[in-house]
Amino acid sequence: MPKLFISYRTADGKDKATALARDLGALFGDAQVFLDKDDLRGGVHWSDEIARTIETRPVLLLLLTPQLLAATDDRGRLRIANPDDPVRREVTAAMAAGAHLVPLLCDGLETPPPAAELPAPFDRLGDFSWLPLRAYDWDNDVERLVSDLRALGVVPAAPPAPPIAAPTPGGGRGRRAWLAPLLAAAVLLALAGGWYAWRPAKPPATATASATDVTAAWLAALAPDEQVTLWLRQTGSELALSSRPVDISARADWADYRRSWRESSASELNAIAYRGQGTTRIVPDGSTVIDIALEIISSPGGVSIDSGNLQATVSVDGATMDGRIWSNSAQAERPVRLTRVLPAK
Repeated sequence: MPKLFISYRTADGKDKATALARDLGALFGDAQVFLDKDDLRGGVHWSDEIARTIETRPVLLLLLTPQLLAATDDRGRLRIANPDDPVRREVTAAMAAGAHLVPLLCDGLETPPPAAELPAPFDRLGDFSWLPLRAYDWDNDVERLVSDLRALGVVPAAPPAPPIAAPTPGGGRGRRAWLAPLLAAAVLLALAGGWYAWRPAKPPATATASATDVTAAWLAALAPDEQVTLWLRQTGSELALSSRPVDISARADWADYRRSWRESSASELNAIAYRGQGTTRIVPDGSTVIDIALEIISSPGGVSIDSGNLQATVSVDGATMDGRIWSNSAQAERPVRLTRVLPAK
C-alpha cells in the first residue's frame, strides 16, 4: 500500500501535486505515492478507495494553497467548513487513523494561517511541523521534505534489476551476429598488449581520505538552555541518531505547546526525545560531514512534534563537530556544537 498520500485542492494545487508525485515517485517508487487522479482505478467509488488508502496510515502531505483554505461553494460558504468537502474528509480520516500529517506551505501563503481562524480539523494543523513547498526553491524544498520522510521510515525504492538479454535464435545468422564483437575484442586485446610493452611507469598511488567514525555519545545544545546527549551509530556511510527522554515539564519554552497538547489529547506531554537518520560524507578538503534528518518526538508515544536538519563537520581530532541545526517549525537555523563524550554502547 502507498506510504505517501498527497492531499490538495484541484483549483490551484493540481499542478504542484502532480509535480510532487512525480519527484517523490522517482525516489520512493510510484507504488508508494498515492495521487487520486493517477491512482484511482476505473469503476471504483473514489471516496471508498481513498478511505481504504488512508486507513493504512500513510504520511499525508497536505498542500496548503490559497484555494484549499479559501475556496467557497455556490452559497459563499467555506468548503473546508463542509463535512463533505473531499480535502476535509481526507484530513479528518488521516487524523482519526493516527497517520502522520505534513502541512506543506505553498506559494501564495507566506505564513501558516492562525489555527483559531480555521474550522475543525484544520484548527489542529498547528500541532504538526510545517514545511515550505515553493516553486522558486522547489529542489531545495523537496530535498528537505525527502530527508524528513526518510526519518519517518519511508524507504527509497530499490533500483530495478538490469534487463536480461533474450537469447539469439540458432542458425548461421545468429553465429555471425556474435562473431563480429568477438573479433573486435580480439583486436583490442592485441592493441592493448602492444601498449602494455611500452606503457609509462604508473605513478605511486596516493592514500585516499577515510571518513571519521562518529559512532559515540555526543553532548549537544539542540535548543537554547538545553544540553542533551545524542547517540550516533554509524554503519558504512549511514547514520542513526537517538537520545534518552528530555524532561520539559518545567520548561518555559515548552509551556504553550504543552498546553495545546493537553487540550487536544487530554494527556500531559512531560518529555521529548530526538531521533534521526542520515549519512556521512567526505568533502574535498578531506573533512567528514554529517547530514541528519532530525525529528523531535513525544516520550513515551513517539508522536512527531517537530522536524529539522542537523549538519556538522567533524574536527580533525574527531573530538567535536561544528555546524548548524535547522528547525522546520521555526523556519530558522542556528549554530550548534557537538562534543564527543563516550564511545557508543
